Amino acid sequence: MDKIIKALVGLIFAFILLVGVFGILPQLGLGNPFANFENPLAGLFEQGKNTAANAALDASGLKSKANEALKSNRDKIAEVTGMAPSDVDAAIAALDIENWEVTTLPDGASPTGSANVTYGGTDATITTYDDPSVVTVEALGQDITLAVPDSAQSYLPFLGYLG
Repeated sequence: MDKIIKALVGLIFAFILLVGVFGILPQLGLGNPFANFENPLAGLFEQGKNTAANAALDASGLKSKANEALKSNRDKIAEVTGMAPSDVDAAIAALDIENWEVTTLPDGASPTGSANVTYGGTDATITTYDDPSVVTVEALGQDITLAVPDSAQSYLPFLGYLG
């Protein structure tokens, strides 16, 4: 019986501590003492999620399909952008789509623009950021942030032509 009473007192004390730390201290202007604490497992979870998403993306063949769609529309892209077909070919090669990977949006990245595109009956929005190493694609209710290879970053302004 003595152990039960000690456990109950311990639970009550823990509850009071939690209420004080997360409820009362912020209202007194003292802030949450754990506000800047980052869960060490959060990074591992995010990395695992990105690894699984990259495996699924590779298995889906979507990168190859996107690359082929660009190549098959080379003349249309050249016409709309005013680029020579050989320059469009070089741009498609520089996009290096096969090496784009799912990643985590960097802290502090601010959106700079977006382009709405439709391909194969699917509507998508591509968002660019002040950090050109990433873009986010929103399609079918999902947001996927992709790491953009260095060779492709200078071509991100052309996303506006996709709309």
